[in-house]
Amino acid sequence: MARKSSVTRLSPDLRRQIDKALTDGRMTLDELHEFVSGKCAAAGADAPSRTALWRYSTNFSAAAQVMRENRDMARALAQELGPDSVEGEQGRLLVDMLRGLLFRTLQDRTGSPDAKFDAAEIDKIARSLKNLSQAMSLEADFAKRIKDEARREAQAQIRDRIKELGTAAELKNLSDEELAQKLAELTVEKGLV
Repeated sequence: MARKSSVTRLSPDLRRQIDKALTDGRMTLDELHEFVSGKCAAAGADAPSRTALWRYSTNFSAAAQVMRENRDMARALAQELGPDSVEGEQGRLLVDMLRGLLFRTLQDRTGSPDAKFDAAEIDKIARSLKNLSQAMSLEADFAKRIKDEARREAQAQIRDRIKELGTAAELKNLSDEELAQKLAELTVEKGLV
């Protein structure tokens, strides 16, 4: 098994600073090595070699490139699937699944230049996810219609029960006890209790 990189053994704070410098592109390799060496000397730790920083920056750049490609493909996928398919938790999960698959594929391609990238397979998966997303959207619409119908029925039953109580003038003439008794009878009759 390969030895752990001397850069990854640095403190998390210093690694964040290195990552930020690499992301910003504001330092040359020599400047980065000088910066890290100064930080390590101040902390009393061994500084990684210039070569170790170069390897780390190369891997960092490759990973960043893969992430950019992954983000671009996810955007393209979201456009292909349409806005309805990425709304809601299930749609986001589908896109995340495909994003993960694309990420692994791109990572394999980056790690091994000879690795094949099967765009047709990714396209088939994307289309399958699109079909699944559309089916889930239909299912969600059906569930919403059922819920709306149940709500309308409940509202109609409540209106009917209110009418059975009597007019406002009749209700005003009832005492609290009589009103409570009438409500209790009405709910027992309708099977609410």
